[in-house]
Amino acid sequence: MLSSTENVAIIGGGLAGMAAALALHELSIPCSVYEMRDTNAAPPTSSGALMLSPNSLRILDRFGLYSKVEKLSYVFDYVYYKNADEETIDRYPLGGAQAFGYNALRVYRQDLLDTLYSACSERKIPIHFGKKFTEVVDETEAHVVFKFADGTTETASLLIGSDGIHSRLRDYVAPGVQKKFIGLAALTWETKTAQLRIPPEKDYKFPVSVLTANGVCVLAPQKPDGSAMLAGTQILLGEKDRAEWSKLLADKEGLVERATANIEVWPDLVKSGMENIDRDTMNVWPFYAIPRLPNWTSPKHHRVVILGDAAHAIPPTTGQGASQAFEDVMSLALLLSALKENRGLQWVEALEFWQEIRQDRIDDLLVLTKQLNNKRLPLEKQALLDKNDLWFDESAENPAQMAWLYTPKIEETVKAWVDERVRDLH
Repeated sequence: MLSSTENVAIIGGGLAGMAAALALHELSIPCSVYEMRDTNAAPPTSSGALMLSPNSLRILDRFGLYSKVEKLSYVFDYVYYKNADEETIDRYPLGGAQAFGYNALRVYRQDLLDTLYSACSERKIPIHFGKKFTEVVDETEAHVVFKFADGTTETASLLIGSDGIHSRLRDYVAPGVQKKFIGLAALTWETKTAQLRIPPEKDYKFPVSVLTANGVCVLAPQKPDGSAMLAGTQILLGEKDRAEWSKLLADKEGLVERATANIEVWPDLVKSGMENIDRDTMNVWPFYAIPRLPNWTSPKHHRVVILGDAAHAIPPTTGQGASQAFEDVMSLALLLSALKENRGLQWVEALEFWQEIRQDRIDDLLVLTKQLNNKRLPLEKQALLDKNDLWFDESAENPAQMAWLYTPKIEETVKAWVDERVRDLH
């Protein structure tokens, strides 16, 4: 199948694309990355911060990058929930060294991306900037030819689309499927932790979601020492085109008005985070959903694959967006390595198996996402829901409650499938 002389091309130099390059390189599969931007350089705060849970940290550790990322991150275990009276009503684990092998990390996305780029550079993985993908020109049983906006073409044994929620390659793999804006966006900004009036008698631990009649306000530490704090809330919005989103983001005073509407409802801690908002740190993150795709690979020859947000946009509630993209690339790389080493394995069968295990994983996560989204509802609305529609911390009775999410058996699952197919060949 995939010989050691063939190469994999990756469209998109974001987190998923760079992780894919590292995973393939580790397994001695040549690859190249094509990124439409002219550089990966950007200010640390330019694209916000994200959560990394043990399932992704184990993969970063495999790449030899965990300690580097940890030094750039705020380390924590739980997200806490408080009501309008600032009473702690629940907690949700994002990590835990004892239970899952790693604590959770919160890191600036750009810092993580820079770490991945440096690792790729050290390994001499080719990265081509200024290459905007436009179309697949030809696809056969053995290769795929694709074109860029500058008129040049390239050929690869496999083309991976890690080009995000607005993926062009998704249009090729699953024509007609459109992303859908769900009418919600996160409005966020960064404030200095020292500015916050944290009441000592309320036993605040961070990150925290504060629930009021105004909705939810999230406060999440940034920087390794927690000296900065992300503050954010959700707002209702109508669908917008690219120009309208840009106009909305440029109107910083209008965003401040949205953020501070009905400010009197919030506890004093939240109010203090809304005072003197640094306009330069304000951002809007629209929530998009992608319908469950019939296929993540091109139907005819399966030489084009999409993954990460291109295949499954996960709402940010679970903090699993990057982590699931890392799982996508690691499981795919392991299967490609198995195809290279076991000539009798079938290319199409392997990629269909990959989509099956990954889609099952995403389906489980979407159930959890709904349960956690419901925990952000006002408590009186939560009381009307069925118990199965909410997530509750049961770790005191069941320490392994979240092991299914944070300690996935990726290598074992792939190996079991490969071993079974190899036995069938003999």
